Amino acid sequence: MASLSLPPIRLSNTIRLYRPTPADEASTINDGAGPEMIILCTWFRALPKHIAKYVDAHQQRYPHAQILVIESTVGDMMYTPYSVQRDRLSPVVNVLKGIATAGHEILLHIFSNGGSNSAIQLAEAWRSSQSSPFPATSMVLDSCPGSPSLKLAADAVVSSSPKNSQWWVFIFAWTVVVPFVAFPTLLGGPNVVASLRERLNDAQLFSTKTKRVYLCSSTDLMVPQEDVVSHYESARSAGYGANLVKFDGSAHVSHVMRDPSHYWSAVEDVRAR
Repeated sequence: MASLSLPPIRLSNTIRLYRPTPADEASTINDGAGPEMIILCTWFRALPKHIAKYVDAHQQRYPHAQILVIESTVGDMMYTPYSVQRDRLSPVVNVLKGIATAGHEILLHIFSNGGSNSAIQLAEAWRSSQSSPFPATSMVLDSCPGSPSLKLAADAVVSSSPKNSQWWVFIFAWTVVVPFVAFPTLLGGPNVVASLRERLNDAQLFSTKTKRVYLCSSTDLMVPQEDVVSHYESARSAGYGANLVKFDGSAHVSHVMRDPSHYWSAVEDVRAR
C-alpha cells in the first residue's frame, strides 16, 4: 500500500498537503479509478487524531491521491475577515490550478458548519482567481449545513472547547457569540449560518454539475437531521444532483464510527454517479 509523504507540506498554520511519496508516484498511476485531489474541510477544533483517521481512510482507498486538510477555527466564523481567509487559501488555489486544468477528479469532503465556511471561502478564492465555480467533481457534506439557531451556535462553540474550560466558554458563547450571530438579522440580513446555507447553493461558487451526498443522523444534537434534509431538498430544487444518506444512532461528525461500511459506500457512490 502506498504511503503519504511525512511530514506533510504546510501551506499555512491551518492547511496541510499530503502527497504520495516519490516511489509511490512512480509505481502508482491514476487510471481514473479515484480522485487526483481530496480536500478535507474539517469541523471546529477537530483533533489531529480524528483528522488523521479520515486522511488514512482516504489514502487506503485512493493511494495515488493528494490530500489537502483545511482546519477550521471559531475565529473564521466570527471575526477573521473573509478577505484574510481567502488570502490564506491562495496557495490551495495554486495547487489546484493544474489539476483542474487537466480535468482530474477533485473530491471535496466537508464537515459541519466550520468546514462549510472553509469550503465557501475556498470557492470564493477560486472564483476570484479563476472567474469560475470551484472545480470539485463531487462533494460530501457530513453533518452540515446546520440551522441559524442561536442556541445551536452557542452549543457548537462550547462543545469545541476543552471540557475543563467549558464553564467560561459557555458564558463567552452567550455574551459574545450569540449577539454576533444575531447582529446581521438586526440589519435585515441572514445570520452567519443562514448565509452558509445560501452560499452552498450558489451556482457561481459550486457548479450544479458537482455531485453531492449529504450525511446526517437523527441523533445529531449539534446539526439536527431536519436541517440537513431541508438543505438537501433545496439543493435538489436548485438543480444540484444530490443524494441523502441517513445514519442511526450516530453523533455529530461521528457517522463513520457508527457504520464505516455505510459511510464509505456513500462516499464512493457519489463519486461513481
